[in-house]
Amino acid sequence: MIARSLSVFLFSVLLAACKQSPPATEAKKAEEPPAKATQTAAADPAGADASTASAPGKSDPACIGPIGPGPTETVVVGDRTFVRSGHQLRLQAEVEGEPEHVIGVLANLNAHNPDNLFNLRRYLAFFEKAGVELVLVAGDIGEDPQTIERNLAAVAEAKVPVLAIAGNREKTADFVAAVEKARAKRPNLLSGHAIRQLTLPGLDVITLPGYHDPRYMHAEDGAGCRYFKEDVEAVRQLAAASDRPVLLVAHGQPKGTTPNALDVIAPDKEHIGDENLNAAIEGAKIAFGIFANVKEAGGKAIADLAGTRLVEPGAWSETLFLNPGPADALPWTMHDGTTSYGMAAVLRGKGKQACYENFRAAHRTEAEQEEAARLAAE
Repeated sequence: MIARSLSVFLFSVLLAACKQSPPATEAKKAEEPPAKATQTAAADPAGADASTASAPGKSDPACIGPIGPGPTETVVVGDRTFVRSGHQLRLQAEVEGEPEHVIGVLANLNAHNPDNLFNLRRYLAFFEKAGVELVLVAGDIGEDPQTIERNLAAVAEAKVPVLAIAGNREKTADFVAAVEKARAKRPNLLSGHAIRQLTLPGLDVITLPGYHDPRYMHAEDGAGCRYFKEDVEAVRQLAAASDRPVLLVAHGQPKGTTPNALDVIAPDKEHIGDENLNAAIEGAKIAFGIFANVKEAGGKAIADLAGTRLVEPGAWSETLFLNPGPADALPWTMHDGTTSYGMAAVLRGKGKQACYENFRAAHRTEAEQEEAARLAAE
């Protein structure tokens, strides 16, 4: 499947590949913002604060899986063996030296249609070329169980472990049922609701499924996956106890203060982030994060939660918070004025640094639209 899509890959991707891990002096330079990015942040006024912090409450355990010990089992995905104990899935591997992890990231597929299926082939080709070992799906996969199942099954054709969470769009019951059904044929698909900590050599991936603000949740009557302040605190404690760098995967976003922050929503450029996430990230010294909800704020990474320091694609940084942009092929106007026809990213982590590469799908030609229709009919 992936090989078939390689023919469109070179015509679709705009990226800057990560440089080789720089020495310490260069790493410090990578953290500094490009002059143009700093000037832009200083020149543009910050948007209005329309944020609501996560409220106190008790979440649905099917949405936010409990953190704690549990029965031990062995999980085999391809040629890799993991051990599951409660909320944690740990890779069994002996690694010499400092490992480098290569992770594919996408979110906001929203619908299952020919154009999105065609884009998924592009993303998987991009991931294969980059040598990804893991794919993270950061929410908004669909609004009904059939769409969620089909999209996750399509992503899981990557054959590497795929860890997925719901966003503000899915009903909890739909997500759980869809993952269970898709796993029957794609056992490499993993629920980030049940597996809250994926431990790799030199990196802990921690999940915070769902969304905190009911104003933006699509499901009514509490059927959506909502996280609460206590869930954020549990993430803080889990990350603080880790003995390795942490990558936090969430659909929601921390609260920013500048136009480059990941929580700036169109059309009024308001901030809608969760300040409790800020406290957890800063309190546990979480260095890396994926926050995917605000599509128009995507396609970029920042080095601080406020958004005052952009991280350029290909540059290594000791802190990196990424919004991969919308994977959906639906045309979407981004904050930089460009139009997205589908986006994904690759995140690389090595030691205490990370960098990222962007993928932006080109607008589909007439021939590609016909190819998309054929793929959907298969």
